[in-house]
Amino acid sequence: MTTNNVTDLDRLLAPKSIAMVGASNNMYSIGGLVFANIKRSFQGALFPIHPKDAEVQGLTAYADISALPQSVDLVVIAVASHAVEAVIEQAVAKGVGGVVLLSSGFAEAGEEGIALQARVAQKAREGGVRVIGPNCIGYLNISGGVMANFALTPDEPLPPGGSVALVSQSGGFGSYLTTKGLLTGLRLGWFVSTGNELDVNIAGVLRYLVERPEVKVMLAFSETLRDPHVFIETARRAQELDKPLIILKAGRSEAAAKAAMSHTASVVGAVNVFDAVCRQYGVIVAHSMEEMLDLGMIFQDGRRVKNNRVAVMTTSGGTGVLLADESALSGLDVPTFPADEQQKMLDVLHTPFYGSVANPIDTTAAIRPDALKAVQQLVANSPSIDMMTTVTWARAIEAAKDLVTLYQSTDKPLAVLSTDLVEPLKEAGVPTYTDPQRVAKSLAALYRFSTRRPLTDGAFSTDANRAARARQHLELPAGEYVLMEAQGKRLFAEYGIPLTAEEWVHSEDQAVAAAERIGGKVVLKIMSYQLPHKSDVGGVRLGLQGEQAVREAYRAMLEEVSRRAPNAKLDGVLVQQMVPARMELTCGLQRDEVFGPMVAVGLGGVLVEQLAETTLLRPPFSLETARQALGQLLGGRLIQGRRGLSDEEQNQIAAIMVGVGNLALENDNISEVDINPIRVDEGKAYAADALVVLAGAPEVAH
Repeated sequence: MTTNNVTDLDRLLAPKSIAMVGASNNMYSIGGLVFANIKRSFQGALFPIHPKDAEVQGLTAYADISALPQSVDLVVIAVASHAVEAVIEQAVAKGVGGVVLLSSGFAEAGEEGIALQARVAQKAREGGVRVIGPNCIGYLNISGGVMANFALTPDEPLPPGGSVALVSQSGGFGSYLTTKGLLTGLRLGWFVSTGNELDVNIAGVLRYLVERPEVKVMLAFSETLRDPHVFIETARRAQELDKPLIILKAGRSEAAAKAAMSHTASVVGAVNVFDAVCRQYGVIVAHSMEEMLDLGMIFQDGRRVKNNRVAVMTTSGGTGVLLADESALSGLDVPTFPADEQQKMLDVLHTPFYGSVANPIDTTAAIRPDALKAVQQLVANSPSIDMMTTVTWARAIEAAKDLVTLYQSTDKPLAVLSTDLVEPLKEAGVPTYTDPQRVAKSLAALYRFSTRRPLTDGAFSTDANRAARARQHLELPAGEYVLMEAQGKRLFAEYGIPLTAEEWVHSEDQAVAAAERIGGKVVLKIMSYQLPHKSDVGGVRLGLQGEQAVREAYRAMLEEVSRRAPNAKLDGVLVQQMVPARMELTCGLQRDEVFGPMVAVGLGGVLVEQLAETTLLRPPFSLETARQALGQLLGGRLIQGRRGLSDEEQNQIAAIMVGVGNLALENDNISEVDINPIRVDEGKAYAADALVVLAGAPEVAH
């Protein structure tokens, strides 16, 4: 999918003329169903193509594309897979703009199908024809009058249209989502099924839709995410245009099973990367079909809030308490109304009144309809709340109509808890749910999106001189893929990563002299390409001070390493300043198959694998974004309280994260980095260790 011209999908997705190859008079066939769908809604030139029939569903038919009296924007294909190549060739010759390829029997059907799909893709690409499919169920574009799909049958009412667009790789599940969404009141204006994605994929469709003025909310169901750079570009654009992008990702359990080698990578699976990228770029990840549709409902009217204060209005005290509980658990505030506002409510209620107007508001079932409407309007007009929720029963049609009036009288979000869907609420697009938790989670998602921070990018451009110096550090002997720590530290220094004072020495006397120059307590570490994890063979000595201690430790360490790793070729010792630490973190790099380099930061030292507490960022990113990521660890506790990270410590750790990200962007032959630990104390943060692995390293190398 190309990113330089969004409008190159116009002829495919917003056509002015359509031809259908495989159009049929048989209403039990795909060709018959889809052509009937197109015919009932499309206002432009429409041409059925059939090799034998003179007419199809009352329109003049043509034997093939070459026989058409004009070129067309869109060709819909519903013929056997073996006939598709010839149809594509005709489409190219006729100057067709796009193809919806409904046919199956391609990559999903084995080796022959894979080869056929590749040939079709090449012919379309060379001819400049954009393709959706194959193995898809088409699309609908209500504003454009295009019903080129069989997600809905011709005897079903045409959807009323609206601000929500749904894109699904899966055709069958996409049809299910479409039907269920329409039944719940989702104002669906677009549905696109992408199928095998031989050309146009989910990311490309979303990139197109985000620019459409009628689209205000985008929902996506994805099995495989291709063109991640287009996906990220779309996410950025959606944030700029204030359009929520909500995605439901399949294949989580298989992806999560993948693991990599370093300490950091051992707690980073592909599903974590996907979620992290979405979080970084403002994409909302839904964890169920119901949640995705719920969020579509709450966002579809475009209402926003400035704060998280919710009013709960019920005629049942127990329901009110439950709604208040779920609201609080979702991060919303249920504030008590000020005394003067409570008095205004009491003035319109019956006496004696045994309910509550504090919030939750319990009017009791004895309330008169006129009084209920008055209280609801007072709440809607209150400056003390930002959003509202209330309860109704499916059989209470008049009460539902009153809620529609309330909804239309205010710009504050309203989410209704109901025993079932109610037609007046559905027709008016009032977000309606059947469980208090769904109400609260939807309102909370609306609050978070409304108050999100603007996306910030790291100002990155390749530094040619720095990159050249880095390449020199990465020149290793043949067959070696893991830098020794001393080499890794020199590489880190190029990227502004703060390091402990240290010297690389090759004799006992040099070690003593280096320790004296560094001062205070020092650490000795054995250097060897064969020993990336030095402590496993006794290659680390801590807390040494004074000549005797250094000499004794130096001799003992070399003796132990020689005994435990007799085949390792030793290359000196690193004498390192031993800095204090009240806290240890880790920072690492892993390259994801889809999104490329990912920087992880988390708890360090020996706890990195046990607690598996990390957060991820895709470079480039800013210092501010890195600081925000730190704030996500341990529920924010890492940066809070007396023993939390100070501002200066956060800045230094953020600088390490940015440095690792820049290192990854300038050196694509580095596959992994592990800094464990980062030692933090008294406003300082230092990289106290370095593991750098080059691409191509066998797993046993590290």
